[in-house]
Amino acid sequence: MTTTITGARVFDGERLTEHTAVRLDGGRVEAVGDDTLLRPGDEHVDARGGTLLPGLIDAHVHLLPGALRQALAFGVTTVLDMFSKPDTVRDALVQGARPDAADVRSSSVGATAPGGHPSMMYAPFPYVTGPADAERFVADRVAEGAAHLKVLYDDGTGGPLPMPSLDVPTIAALTAAAHRAGLLVAAHVSTARGAVDLLSTGVDVLAHVPFDAMTGRQAEAVARAGVAVVTTLSIADGFPRDGAMPLLTSALAPRLGPAWRAVLERQGRRWLPPRLPDFAVARDNARLLREAGVPLLAGTDAPNPGTVHGASLHRELEHLVAAGLPPAEALAAATARPAAVFGLADRGRLHPGLRADVVLVDGHPDRDIARTQHLTAVWKEGVRADLDAYVGSADERDGLTALRAQTEKVIAAVRELLPTFGAGE
Repeated sequence: MTTTITGARVFDGERLTEHTAVRLDGGRVEAVGDDTLLRPGDEHVDARGGTLLPGLIDAHVHLLPGALRQALAFGVTTVLDMFSKPDTVRDALVQGARPDAADVRSSSVGATAPGGHPSMMYAPFPYVTGPADAERFVADRVAEGAAHLKVLYDDGTGGPLPMPSLDVPTIAALTAAAHRAGLLVAAHVSTARGAVDLLSTGVDVLAHVPFDAMTGRQAEAVARAGVAVVTTLSIADGFPRDGAMPLLTSALAPRLGPAWRAVLERQGRRWLPPRLPDFAVARDNARLLREAGVPLLAGTDAPNPGTVHGASLHRELEHLVAAGLPPAEALAAATARPAAVFGLADRGRLHPGLRADVVLVDGHPDRDIARTQHLTAVWKEGVRADLDAYVGSADERDGLTALRAQTEKVIAAVRELLPTFGAGE
């Protein structure tokens, strides 16, 4: 079926263009131009002044069963998984090949030290004990279908529960092995010092804007190294604001469905430390990195508390604009820019010959970023998605069951370390 969308504003992944129509055929964008693209026999969609965007890309998720269907329902046509177990990845690769689910690229299991993050949630899985393990670890991930490598580093100052960490020489060895295998390397860091520590190793991407204050000199060092940063500012949505979880007060809330709304409501009532993180610092760091010329990529870290696959990417765009990015640049951080950094040359832009991953929204998100939340239609490889099919499905139930199991595993591990954790709550 050939689909022609007319009467649109067209954002091509980098800028708003003069075009008003896009023609989709054979899973590709056949043409971009004006309303004369419409041919007899085409399926015609009148955009009525809405805005067409490339399919959105979430550059940092962790998979749940069915998460790819949930992501597509919110206009996210590609997700980049940054740590999942091999069986979950195997199932996701099968589901992601279907027209009713987002495409996926995964790291499979990330490289971390014995007992290191995220052991609480995912153990058992293979660990890395030193540089000598690098070649075999990377080869095993490639065999599991990994498209990039995730490494985890903690400089010892990033949280209340210090955990074992890989050292810099080990990450350098892993990075070299990954590059020889043709894989990009994304490194988990949480502090400014940790980010700078890893610049000499050759990692390609830092996963997370640091949560402690960066200096301008540190931001410039990241820029000189040519490293991109996945922002994950949506982590802030894990904490109630004015008594409610942020996603529940957004325009997306009705489309989450009752089961996920209930999850978010429960998460808003969970035990929280008396002093919450200062997420203004992370926003300031994003601003500093942007001013230094560092490519910022939109990523959510879903399904962390307060985040939902697909939906939270729209909140991430709002966070980026709050950090100082113009709306059009925030849109690029979720389309053309992650596609370029991760070597996805067939997507991220609305250009002839590229994948027909397309999102239609009501309004002008290049002016008001919140308009991305007003989804009208989504196409993956030219096939129009049913935006209501996930809610109430077996995939939703399986995802919620897996999330509950992960949460209970983490709580049990924390209570073992801190017997008084959550006492009285």
